[in-house]
Amino acid sequence: MKKIILLVLPIFLGYYSWSQDSDLAREIEMLKGIIKEMQENELQSDKAKYERDHLLILNGIEIIKEIHQGTIEISNARSQNLLYKKLMDVNNPSSEVLGFQLLDVINQTLEDNINLLPIMDHEKKRLKGNVTNIFEGLKNTFPPLQMISSVVSTISSFTTITPRIEKIGRKADSLIVDVSNPISSSIIKKINEQLMPYIEFYTELNRNNSMFENALYQHAVEYRAYMEEVESIKSMLEQRLDLRQSIGNQVNGLFDISNSSSADFNFKEKLNNEAIKDLLGSCVSIYDLVDRFKKFSNDFLTIQDDFYKSNIAILEEKARLLPVKDEAKINRLIADLQSFKNGSDGVAGGYDTSNKMRLKSILAKVHVLNRLRI
Repeated sequence: MKKIILLVLPIFLGYYSWSQDSDLAREIEMLKGIIKEMQENELQSDKAKYERDHLLILNGIEIIKEIHQGTIEISNARSQNLLYKKLMDVNNPSSEVLGFQLLDVINQTLEDNINLLPIMDHEKKRLKGNVTNIFEGLKNTFPPLQMISSVVSTISSFTTITPRIEKIGRKADSLIVDVSNPISSSIIKKINEQLMPYIEFYTELNRNNSMFENALYQHAVEYRAYMEEVESIKSMLEQRLDLRQSIGNQVNGLFDISNSSSADFNFKEKLNNEAIKDLLGSCVSIYDLVDRFKKFSNDFLTIQDDFYKSNIAILEEKARLLPVKDEAKINRLIADLQSFKNGSDGVAGGYDTSNKMRLKSILAKVHVLNRLRI
């Protein structure tokens, strides 16, 4: 019995040793498989990040270029606003945009009233000379309301001088000079009533111009930091790329896209490229920059739109009530303002149109980037 046991034991030990080696081999193979899978996953992860970063930089830079261009356009529009310049031309006392010169209207109104004054012709001539001197001194003054108030003040304070001889004794006479003001309050009231439509028109025009200037100033102050940041980002991009040339070709070159399909392409090494890292750093905050640009441009459009609407209302409600005017010229001015604002026949040319086109282009690129977030 003992012999049988001794015979079986070596056989069992041999089987146990073979079984243990087989399990170890399987474990090793399994471990190799896990490592390989991890390596493949890491490679896929690097490749996916490579592709995402490529699209982010490619679209991000194009968005930044458009944002910068749009920001510059708004900045220029603030300082060179065509609507404002057109309406400031209306505010010029020698302008004939509305079919009359304010200088001529004031002069004719005053001359008609001076001719009716109960004073000698030479006194009328002297008063007209005083008014003419004011015209010469203030004819280029903005706003022209100062000229109206100055000439009315000159007329109301006008005095006539009448010399006469008065006996003060049998052998002595005295030269007496009578100084009087022939301008009654009723005459001043009449002049004011005749000029009141013009006073109201130019007062409203000046009020809107002042509000517009203040709104533009506040807009510049509020978005100064934003504009400086946009300029800073553009300057950084220009250190890595020539923004005047094709962005796609340059970015593809940095990413070595033509060789990226190679089996041994090192995605991780390419992502560690300093130029790519710098560009990526400028593009990661693109969503916030787009939101700020939208607010920046929309605020400007609101300011401009309010200015446009209020001045059109003045032209329609005040200018058309002026005693002297040209309806055809007023209508033409309104049409010109519409054209300046929106562009002729609705095509690109007005800032509203170009801004909408730019935002549409930017949002299309943002939509592409949004798919990378999924």
